[in-house]
Amino acid sequence: MMPQGKVAKLPWKHHRLCHWLRRTDVVRLLLFFCVFIAACTPAQSPFLTTPDGRRAAVESLDELIVLTAEPPQRLVAAAEALGYVVRAQHPLPELNDTLVVFDIPDGTTIPEAIAEIEAAVPGVAAGANHLYFLQNTTGAGLEYAGPMIGWPSSGCTAQAIVGMIDGGVPKSDTALASGRIIQQDFGGGANTSGTEHGARVAALLVGPGRLAGRPLYSANVVADGEAAGVVPILRGLDWLAANDVRVVNISMAGPRNKLMDRALEQASRNGMVLVAAVGNDGPNAPPLYPAAFPFVIGVTAVDRDGAVFRKAGRGVHVDVAAPGVDVLIRDGKSLRILSGTSMAAPFVTAAIAADQTLTRQSINEIRRSLTAAAADLGTRGHDTIFGAGLLQVQGCG
Repeated sequence: MMPQGKVAKLPWKHHRLCHWLRRTDVVRLLLFFCVFIAACTPAQSPFLTTPDGRRAAVESLDELIVLTAEPPQRLVAAAEALGYVVRAQHPLPELNDTLVVFDIPDGTTIPEAIAEIEAAVPGVAAGANHLYFLQNTTGAGLEYAGPMIGWPSSGCTAQAIVGMIDGGVPKSDTALASGRIIQQDFGGGANTSGTEHGARVAALLVGPGRLAGRPLYSANVVADGEAAGVVPILRGLDWLAANDVRVVNISMAGPRNKLMDRALEQASRNGMVLVAAVGNDGPNAPPLYPAAFPFVIGVTAVDRDGAVFRKAGRGVHVDVAAPGVDVLIRDGKSLRILSGTSMAAPFVTAAIAADQTLTRQSINEIRRSLTAAAADLGTRGHDTIFGAGLLQVQGCG
């Protein structure tokens, strides 16, 4: 079985053609050509397919990411002495850290690399570059979400600056051209022009009848497909903090990662309110992050009748429920109907940002306020399916 965090490369000594060449008298030039071709063989995709056909996250190939609160020179020198190669460095001043990305030595697993670097440079936090997936699915239905939670059809005024960590909003979106959305790309890759998921989440936050009065800050962290690594997420988080964003929507979910834990907790301590989808891996799945972190508001999805979305995650980390099944979204000039905890989280983000009282509270105070106002669902009181119950909008500036 392959070690955790590793995807096998195709080294030339295991390539059948190369074995054949080594057993012949073919000139060295052809042997070199074989080595070159094998070395350039694309690495296995950083996804695996589950029995239900869904692509699940795996860790990135031979890549270690490290956070250090000190200048990175000591870390880099120690790592290079052990055979690591610096791939990139990203200062995160708002999070009081520097993020360094390393290629790890051949034959070293991710867990081995974590232990080795943390032993060599005490005080740093090393980890895998997990992937975090966008959490929405298609569906069909009618508009019901706003009235269900008490959101006025005319919308609300944002009492604080709102941001999102997601796929980007397409450059053709009129909200970008008008300045209602301010976007920065951190993912690179094919999605620098934005994603449909990003457009839909943005529409739920600042589209017609939603939040008004302040621009939405969009951190585009998705490089290709429907997932983002830890590096762009943390860079996007730091950018949002530098722009004084108070409430951040994260419609993504993935495994626990201690670097995400460290960075997001620092942002929370600095006053940022983090709202995240609990994920669509099903009721028997382990908790997904960042929603399961204690300093994040975890949001599940329900339908028009208050029944939980069948794919929603469950657990003590579920704080509150919001409409997220067959939700009608005005995406530009078109209408979309979608389901997923991704679609539920923006309702909670918007409700917090629209309420002047909530925007002045700590994360624990916000959690208590949401609990006190929620309409109870399921068993009486807080439960692992609905959390405190259905979101109810209390303040709308």
